[in-house]
Amino acid sequence: MTWIERFEETMKTPAIATTGWFECIPTEQREEAHRLVAMGAHVCVKPASGGGCTVLFDDTEFVAGVFQEKAVAEHFAAAWNQR
Repeated sequence: MTWIERFEETMKTPAIATTGWFECIPTEQREEAHRLVAMGAHVCVKPASGGGCTVLFDDTEFVAGVFQEKAVAEHFAAAWNQR
């Protein structure tokens, strides 16, 4: 993956808890998203079926983001976990 592809992948998923991130969440799941954010629940990176990585809130199946490259997923997760 080139640096521009990595940058574009990072830009297509807004940071957790931002207005843009909440807008990406399906309407029926937004209440749960607000609850997880309010709790300050941490996220973890797990391999996705079919390749890439999924960022999930710990101890849930709630997806915070999906990325093709593990390093991008880890950066996304770390930004939220270190706030």
